[in-house]
Amino acid sequence: MLKVLLVDDEPFILQGLREIIDWEAQGFYIEGTAENGLLAIDFLREKPVDLIIADIRMPQMNGIEFLETIRKNHISNARFVLLSGVSDFASAQKAIRLQCMEYILKPVQKNDLLKLLSDVSNSVKQEREAKKESARMAEAFYARSMVALLMGTYDHADIENVQNRLGKVTCLQYVGMEAKNCMENEEMSDDEKRTFQRVLYRSCLDFIGEKGRPYCIFGVTQRKGCYDVGIICCSELCSLLAMTAPVFLEQLRAFVSHAVQRPVLFYVGSQVDKLTQLSESYRTAAVARTCQAFTVGRDLGWLEKKMKIPSNGVSEDKRIIDAMIDAVAANDQSEIKNDVSQLYNKFRDADVDEELIALDMDYFLFHLLHLAFQQDDNINQEEILHYISENAFDSDSSCDSENNLLRFATEYAEYLASVRNKCARGILGNIEQEIKTHYAEDLSLKTLSEKYYLNSAYLGQIFKKKFGVSFKNYLTSLRVEKAAQLLLETDEKVYKVAEQVGYHDIDYFIDRFVEIKGCTPTKFRRRASCVEKDENL
Repeated sequence: MLKVLLVDDEPFILQGLREIIDWEAQGFYIEGTAENGLLAIDFLREKPVDLIIADIRMPQMNGIEFLETIRKNHISNARFVLLSGVSDFASAQKAIRLQCMEYILKPVQKNDLLKLLSDVSNSVKQEREAKKESARMAEAFYARSMVALLMGTYDHADIENVQNRLGKVTCLQYVGMEAKNCMENEEMSDDEKRTFQRVLYRSCLDFIGEKGRPYCIFGVTQRKGCYDVGIICCSELCSLLAMTAPVFLEQLRAFVSHAVQRPVLFYVGSQVDKLTQLSESYRTAAVARTCQAFTVGRDLGWLEKKMKIPSNGVSEDKRIIDAMIDAVAANDQSEIKNDVSQLYNKFRDADVDEELIALDMDYFLFHLLHLAFQQDDNINQEEILHYISENAFDSDSSCDSENNLLRFATEYAEYLASVRNKCARGILGNIEQEIKTHYAEDLSLKTLSEKYYLNSAYLGQIFKKKFGVSFKNYLTSLRVEKAAQLLLETDEKVYKVAEQVGYHDIDYFIDRFVEIKGCTPTKFRRRASCVEKDENL
């Protein structure tokens, strides 16, 4: 029912309006009446309505003044209709400017009033539908912006949209959830996964409450067959629920698992400081999710626990695994074989339990994933995760199988080499831009290879293949060209020019300049000056 307020100083007019039609049959309910604008304002402060019908001529505050006051002071946005016993064009004009919906002459006719209520009803319906659609669009835009932040594909509008909803948030961690297969041969259909996803989402909202809704995302991973729910755990959400982050994560897991009555796969990313770093937390959560596929008996992806090997008693394991990771990065097949053999000999000699072996394997997989991710910022992370999931371990073999690990490590080394080759063009483009921007700084193949996670010898090879010269010669030529430009465009002394392009040994600079330009910097400047004089004659 739409609520109505009738305002008129004549009681018989109010009574007549009440009785002229069946208001409830039209979907309206008369919430109250008032004798003038002042009393009507007091009423509206207590009871909001959808429609106000007011006489234009009343004592203390007339209809126009009443309308102007409630609009100016944002007391009510209800549809407003003015009644008048005389035709007054000036008043009608002012009423329209003040968003008056209708201006009706007394005595009010039944058909006129019925038509008015029909118009009001349709107008309210359209407005509500528009608000619902606007809210749906706003939610969709917010969800898209949040996913963009998680995927690292956001722009300024996405950041602004999320910040407007969440404010400044700190200490963020991405928490992912999805259905977990109970048995090896169990496989849910897509419809079952979608249904479960909705149940999972609803249980998360039940846990965090309506105020926590913006922190919960339905369907984050844009991968076929994945029906996940994500929550952004942060200081602000934890404060809202009066919990610490560890307590929040444990209670969320317990609550959701009990609510859905089915095993749930939980995976938690590393903690980051601000929204623009959220993709790093999502990425590490995805790594934790993948690693869980090879970890028997555990269902919560605590990244910090899973990815760090404790120092007590297993330092030799870590040394061997680190060497094996380096061998995979270099695609050194013989060294990989040697490291795998060493590792399993140690397992056998020390009678290492399965839990520690599983932890070692998690550590190894985590760093192999990082090797791929570090090739290029734009690398397809989903492709890498899928490759690991499909190839890391056969379904019928245990995760501590020496032959299985050797097979996977050698194949992954080849795969990583192919990924590196595909990414080389993008990396070289970044390096070329960096050289052009920072040519005067202390650049070397070593520093660049460390920054872009490439072997320095390999970087030197692909650099020369693309540019036709070695890195050193490319940098020298660029510096000399920049120096020549400064010699022509400024009056700086030669040693100052040398320093500006990255040389602090003036003799070495002159030798490089002569080697490329065929003369010393001083002669180069003098020749250019003579040519310019000749051209001016």
